[in-house]
Amino acid sequence: MDRVHKGYLQHNDISPENVLLHFPEDKVSEVYIGVCDWGLASRVCETTPSRYGYPTAEARTAAFKERGTFVAPELWYTYGKPNSETSYETLRRRHLYTQAADAYSVGVVANMIWKDEDDFDLFKDAAGKARFAVALKELTNPDPKNRSTLQLVHATLTAPPYNFQIPECCYRKHI
Repeated sequence: MDRVHKGYLQHNDISPENVLLHFPEDKVSEVYIGVCDWGLASRVCETTPSRYGYPTAEARTAAFKERGTFVAPELWYTYGKPNSETSYETLRRRHLYTQAADAYSVGVVANMIWKDEDDFDLFKDAAGKARFAVALKELTNPDPKNRSTLQLVHATLTAPPYNFQIPECCYRKHI
């Protein structure tokens, strides 16, 4: 997703359902990660309004229980009567998809994948695992102004002590 953001694009719908994992039989220590369902993607320069506005707090809460954990907090809102300061049209222009919202969703999914990981080759020691967890946790800061970026987390995880190798391609060349 860091590469996507560098291309001034945002996915706007990162969730476990849209993350593809492939474990090649001939390379047991590798995993290929892909992202699908680009139907809500947009360019960064576009002002794409959130689709998480609801007419009542109850409706918003019900929707949050169904999908909320993967959606950045700033995208949720309850709108009021038409032609008011809290109207749907007014609030949807204030709650826009951003790369920070994408980063939040990536952080939630990444934390789900790696929260119980104890691979010594990956972390080297308990301190390394803690630093890794902090880097991912910073993506899920509820305040988008204080949320880490995918670019910063990518730089952290590809530098020592992790030295993660980023493949040139997310998909196998020979199927």
